[in-house]
Amino acid sequence: FFCALTFTKLYFLLTILVLGGQPKARGDPHKMISSTISRYACRIIIDRENYDKAFLYAAGFDSVKNIFLGEKATKWMKRNGEMDGLTTNGILILHPNRNTETPFLDSPKNRCPLIDSTLSQELSDEDVPPMYVWREVSVDGDIYTLRETRSSSARGALVPEETNMLQDGTLIDLCGATLLWRTADGLRKSPTAQELEMALDRLNAGKPQCPVNLNTLIIPKKKSSKGGGSRQPYVYLRCGHVQGKHEWGHHALSNGQQSYKCPICLAESERVIQLTMGMESSFHLDSGSLDYAFNPCGHVASLNTVR
Repeated sequence: FFCALTFTKLYFLLTILVLGGQPKARGDPHKMISSTISRYACRIIIDRENYDKAFLYAAGFDSVKNIFLGEKATKWMKRNGEMDGLTTNGILILHPNRNTETPFLDSPKNRCPLIDSTLSQELSDEDVPPMYVWREVSVDGDIYTLRETRSSSARGALVPEETNMLQDGTLIDLCGATLLWRTADGLRKSPTAQELEMALDRLNAGKPQCPVNLNTLIIPKKKSSKGGGSRQPYVYLRCGHVQGKHEWGHHALSNGQQSYKCPICLAESERVIQLTMGMESSFHLDSGSLDYAFNPCGHVASLNTVR
């Protein structure tokens, strides 16, 4: 027996603020313009007897309990005679990396050095492991590689060795909204808000220093739109060294892009980003040492969480 949880057709209201331009009759140059974007549904089916097993399927049921697919949606017949298909914009799935033997992440030189800035070294392209791979799930629950474009009529290649069974930490992309799947067991092991604050306090208690400004850095709970001042830590995306805000090594390239040279290892980065603490406890797997950060948002977390 299965308990089916269906996400019906979703509509998201996008609010666009128009700045500048010519004023319109009876209009406001800062007028709020709304646009509704339709999102096709997905289904999550949970085994009643083994409630920790949940499976993702593309498309949902309409008012007469038929699978709803748009007229332009890709459909085909499989070798076993069953029909299958994809929603117009696709339902994408990304499973977390549960490999606990990842030399790249376990090596001290590849940590985001919030306390000891000598741990990080410049990485070559060969040192960087493959990024996580998004897949697309079909109406029948099969897994395919991504289409050439999101709404292409040609489906990707079948990936028979991968499954549509959701794991703790699986991401589901509905083309405009992303769902994070957490299991009951995973949430029980997640830290509380107080435990996250204690982990952040332990990190800031180490008084990490900026090697240029020679001042103490403090990681905030929320990202500041104004930059957070001289005590706000920034991370160089190329090498992972963490420093305060300064102009040393910052210059514009001939193609108009910006370049930031790290004063510690002299590696060139296209961007530096603010480090901040994401305080949503359901996103964290534990309250371990905050030695890592997500690229490109800059949220710090433990090794288990970023995996």
